[in-house]
Amino acid sequence: MTQEEWETINADVKNKMAKHVAQFCTPISMSDEPDWGVAWGSGGYIAVSGETYLVTASHVFTDLPEGGVLAHLPTSGGEYIAVTEQPELERWPVDAAAVRVPPIPEDSDITALPIERVAERYSAVGSELLFWIGSPGYRLERHDPISLNKRRHTLFGELNTLAFPFLMQALQGENPDHECFDPVRHVAIHYPGYAKREPGDHATALPNAKGMSGSLLWNTRFLELYEKGLEWSPEEAVVCGVIWAAIDDPEVLIATKIEFVRESLKNSFT
Repeated sequence: MTQEEWETINADVKNKMAKHVAQFCTPISMSDEPDWGVAWGSGGYIAVSGETYLVTASHVFTDLPEGGVLAHLPTSGGEYIAVTEQPELERWPVDAAAVRVPPIPEDSDITALPIERVAERYSAVGSELLFWIGSPGYRLERHDPISLNKRRHTLFGELNTLAFPFLMQALQGENPDHECFDPVRHVAIHYPGYAKREPGDHATALPNAKGMSGSLLWNTRFLELYEKGLEWSPEEAVVCGVIWAAIDDPEVLIATKIEFVRESLKNSFT
């Protein structure tokens, strides 16, 4: 397979995954005063035993300022809905949380992912294509220092958050030498400063990852099925982790493997 063919496959998988996965995702906002909010995190909806849960990173909750309230967006272009129930959460090294939310309106373009689409364990084959949709909280590039005046916030009565689809691979070989990384519980995913949007494009700057904590990580299973000679579609993909951190050396995001999320949040996942 040539490099051009591989880039074309990557673009096709990313575009199909983006269209499929967008219906399960939500930005998460934070407000500590009326009629004002800031982009705060990312998350996904999961349906379990007739209930709807918002799944994200635990520090999305634990980093809240005094009086801060989280909200999610169950209808694209609609209004944010405040989170009112207490979350089930597990701090580092798992850093995952789930909280029950009201059923998503039937006429919404958003829905909850059936629990059957959440893997029992992280089992991506080597070099598998991994996917997520995140909502960066700042108008900054990958390595820019955090600047509060670049934060996405309510403007003219609305909080406009942008969702970005990403297709990457897990880091192969040596694990990150970083105090927050646990090679048993975590997977490191390439997240460089620049990447191509489409085959033949020049590489463009990726956004700063702050605000994408809580994004559901998907094992596309593309290579797994390709190697078996089987046809692939995005409906074959499964959630395999929850993203919660970024480090600069190496340039990776860190996600907790799904089996540790399930084990820690068993009240929400059973």
